[in-house]
Amino acid sequence: MQDFLVDLFGFHAKADTITVSQICWRTGLVSLIAIVLLRISGRRTFASNSALEMVVKFMLGALLSRAIAGDSPFVPIVAAAVTLVLFHRLLAYATFFFPAFGRLLKGGSSVLAEGTAIRHAELRRASISEDAMRASVRETANIDDLAQTQSVRLEHDGVISVVKKEGNA
Repeated sequence: MQDFLVDLFGFHAKADTITVSQICWRTGLVSLIAIVLLRISGRRTFASNSALEMVVKFMLGALLSRAIAGDSPFVPIVAAAVTLVLFHRLLAYATFFFPAFGRLLKGGSSVLAEGTAIRHAELRRASISEDAMRASVRETANIDDLAQTQSVRLEHDGVISVVKKEGNA
């Protein structure tokens, strides 16, 4: 049975010797592994666009693609992907239990506007134009006038959030 699986998935094949069939079988297997890894990493990993989650996304994709294409040995690559996900999970717990570490790792939010007072220095620091901020306010809060807002924030994950003034909900 072991020889059958080795032949089916081409565990010892290299990028120049792997067959199309083995790549197809590996794709299915790596997809299942990726689903398990996503469950381990937590729901927020791929729902958020914070710098930490983006790094994990890119690295996990790069690792798993190597496992499919046979660019690197299969088992060590899967082990590296598991290590990455477990390390990310450890960092997530650390940011939960140590909020200061979380702010250091993930960054914080910044206030782009308070009511009609736009903080141009914060917009510059975030590389967001006033027009882009106003478009996000329209999209997020469905309002066209900053006078109806209490604050507009750029969250640590790159999302612009809007707090409406009382009575504008």
